Amino acid sequence: MKTDWYKLDSAGKLYASTVTSRVSTVFRLSVNLYISIDGELLQEALEETLEEVASFKVVVKRGVFWYYFEKTTSLPVVTKEYYYPCSNLFFRGRNTFPYRVLYYNKKISLELSHMLTDGTGGIEFLKLLVKNYLRKEGLVSESVSEDKKDYNLDNAFFQHYEKVVPSYQETLDKAYKIPIRLDKRGVYHVTTGNVKTQAIKNLAKQHQTSITTYLLALYAETLIEIQRMNSDKKRPISINVPVNLRSFFDSDTLQNFFVSVPITIDPRLGTYSFQDIIEAISIDLKRFVNEKQLKTLIARSVRGERNMLLRSLPLFVKDWISPMVHARFGENYYTSSISNLGLIALEQEVEEHIERFEFYPPPSIGNKIKVGLISHKANMYITFGSLSNDSLVERMFFRKLVREGIHVKIETNRSAY
Repeated sequence: MKTDWYKLDSAGKLYASTVTSRVSTVFRLSVNLYISIDGELLQEALEETLEEVASFKVVVKRGVFWYYFEKTTSLPVVTKEYYYPCSNLFFRGRNTFPYRVLYYNKKISLELSHMLTDGTGGIEFLKLLVKNYLRKEGLVSESVSEDKKDYNLDNAFFQHYEKVVPSYQETLDKAYKIPIRLDKRGVYHVTTGNVKTQAIKNLAKQHQTSITTYLLALYAETLIEIQRMNSDKKRPISINVPVNLRSFFDSDTLQNFFVSVPITIDPRLGTYSFQDIIEAISIDLKRFVNEKQLKTLIARSVRGERNMLLRSLPLFVKDWISPMVHARFGENYYTSSISNLGLIALEQEVEEHIERFEFYPPPSIGNKIKVGLISHKANMYITFGSLSNDSLVERMFFRKLVREGIHVKIETNRSAY
């Protein structure tokens, strides 16, 4: 029997109660076209997309113990962008959509709460939205969207949870925190470096490693140097790396289906050369990013959600304690994060009208700076999202790439960089 509501997935339940004025849980996926966006046509395209992906046609509701999604006949309204990206959706106590669609000049932006989906699910929705928009503009054929996928809102964590698999239990030391001052609430600074993917690939090949590992190593080296400059006391550099579980377990869910793995370099153990950092990160990735180990991370997520004490707490209590618990036992163990959505590609007749895609990571006070990677055509877009106007981290990272011979085109919403 069909119901008029959906449960949040295992990750979504955590995100729902951790929202604060500085932790929006909202990330942005954008597409830049070669034409200016018509707001009315975009609204029509959004409504058509929601008919095809009805699982997004929901609002957030408060239950006694958990938030949940309720189906709705209401429609979100596209709006012209006028404020900082990834701002709070303010869904507590209201019938609010867990996403918004914005436009500005030639850009369409989809901002989503992690309550609803992850980067992979969001990209699928955005790709369908841009196809429908281009059809409304008369720029692509009607047949371009005929290959429909079977989108669903299944809780894939439950589907791939195995009772016999133990939960991941390794504990981490408190991580180094970047000493930068927070800007005022609501302000989110983004800085994007546009680089040629092949140039990064060639650099990674010189070190006999992957692009992701190379960039992780470069970022870890940057953070080690910043710690050396600003602190006599050494702490581990720990980077949170989300892993898309759909690459390992069969699922077409549009809900969250990822886990985070810790990549750690501990300067207390001694001095690391760049090659040492690459080797340490490679070992961590091999240890965590495999089906067997990922099952233990799935088990931890599911068992945490099924904890009887947690389940019995009223929602208002969860809303009160969850931000503190998440800060103390979650982001306290990470210095920053890097999320790589990989290469985005569509049909050729659609690609002809698209300049680029971008990905802005969600702001968080626990990790004041986060990094989002996305590739499209021949380019990679490396975006730093920061709650501080201090651009030291970004400048040091991109200067390292420049010293390696990489041409980097910088774009930022800061008044000065």
